[in-house]
Amino acid sequence: MKGTEVFNVLKAIGAAHLHHANTGRTSCTFLERGGLLSRAFVEENKLEQTPQPASDEIDKKYGIWNRIFVDHVDIHYRAGRKKGPNHYGPVLFRFDIALLLELPAGTDVHATKSNPVHWHDEQQEGERWFMTERELGENIHFGDFDKMLVINTPSGKLAFPKKQVEIFLDDPNRSLPSGQDAYAYATTRLQAAANTGKIKVLINPHECRTDCSCVQKYATFDAERLGLWFT
Repeated sequence: MKGTEVFNVLKAIGAAHLHHANTGRTSCTFLERGGLLSRAFVEENKLEQTPQPASDEIDKKYGIWNRIFVDHVDIHYRAGRKKGPNHYGPVLFRFDIALLLELPAGTDVHATKSNPVHWHDEQQEGERWFMTERELGENIHFGDFDKMLVINTPSGKLAFPKKQVEIFLDDPNRSLPSGQDAYAYATTRLQAAANTGKIKVLINPHECRTDCSCVQKYATFDAERLGLWFT
């Protein structure tokens, strides 16, 4: 599908933003390079990114390693018993959905019918992807967390519009092994990376809902995992 088609669907269901969550390390690479990058782009250019053990091999297997994932909702706010930190990291990039109207020439946008971690080899393409604007529009509602948008740009990069980006950063209320506050350290790192990439960045603390359990879950992270996410 084209970006304009997906834009029309998202606008119709009341979505106003696109979101991408990642770790501090990978997010700094994005800021230094001026946009969201596919994991293939980062690997091929020998840049830094944090491994995603749950999805990396699956993305390679199903040919989506070279694409960029975004969501029409903030997954941090997902429903049910799994409320808490976004599984992909504490740094949330947020964009206006108008980004879909300004994609590079030759870009395609796909929408998954389920999270690719649940795909299996016997499925046909039409079982994994919404194939048309009409099919997507008839089967998505605001808050469908598994219906991810997958953007395939010719370069593997999606530049930040007007060299600006807004970030919402989790505060785990914890210190890193170095003794530094995790939120403050990550903020400093992200700002420095943005300065390197000549990107104007606005970093806000992520505001949790009253029923969010992220602080309690961050308290269970061991030092290594906390460091992977916030440094």
